[in-house]
Amino acid sequence: MVYVEKYKVKGKTYFKLVHTIRKGNIILHKRKYIGRTLPSKQRLEQLKSGFLRQLHSQKYKHLSSKDVEDIEDKKFNYKKELKSLSSIEKKKKLKEFIIRFTYDSSKLAGVAITLRQTSLILKEGIIPRDIKSLRAVKEIENHEKGVIAITKYKGNLDVNFIKKLHLILFSGVEDSIAGKLRYELKRDVKLAGTVYVPPKWHELRKELSNFFKWYNVESKKFHPLELAALIHLKLISLQPFVDGNSRLSRLLMNWILWKRGYPAINIPIEDLENYYNALDKYQIEKDEKAFIDYIKRVYLKSK
Repeated sequence: MVYVEKYKVKGKTYFKLVHTIRKGNIILHKRKYIGRTLPSKQRLEQLKSGFLRQLHSQKYKHLSSKDVEDIEDKKFNYKKELKSLSSIEKKKKLKEFIIRFTYDSSKLAGVAITLRQTSLILKEGIIPRDIKSLRAVKEIENHEKGVIAITKYKGNLDVNFIKKLHLILFSGVEDSIAGKLRYELKRDVKLAGTVYVPPKWHELRKELSNFFKWYNVESKKFHPLELAALIHLKLISLQPFVDGNSRLSRLLMNWILWKRGYPAINIPIEDLENYYNALDKYQIEKDEKAFIDYIKRVYLKSK
């Protein structure tokens, strides 16, 4: 947390930024002088963001200082825009994102749906006459529930959370697999269009345990955008469930961003080839930076 501290030297008033860091039982204070007069509220927020970037830019594995600056500027502008909106406008903005995110994420997962149909289902509560599958309708409705769930969840990233999210996605769609991990069902999966082979069901319990250990130990070493991309990448590669892993991974990516105040990311269906190519770089070549770079580009390009 960054706050402003006022102090006096020989009767003159000065201001500085202070950031508090806890390391075990020790509390450290990092300070930066900002002048004799307090800047405007907007300028102060920019100075705070810059101060944080300066403190943290060296610890990120895959992002440069310029990357972090661009990412934090986007976050700053996003939060500034939200403050200017009424509660009704905020709800409308979230609804618009949910519709587009649900459409693209569902299309990426192979659900036969159009953007107009998605809008009618989620915005108007209407089942379109030309809809070919009532299952598709349920999947769309469940995905919206999944988005709402990540905005409300305050707990930790653990196996119970991912099972809860998967249960939301597949309740009433395919109850036999809803919320059940592959090692519980003793089932393997194959991925079309790639030579990558996910862990076998009997290997999955250990792989998932390693994933959560990695998250608990390493997560604070990454920038939130970096961490969000890595969680997406690692989980979709593990394929913990028989179906729905891509939608689940994208929801968890946005959960990380949401809880830290960053705008959510939507991967458009039109960018499917680039998305898969970035996944291949990790799944086949073990290059995680390519996927983080891809997510960074999508994030910075989004409105």
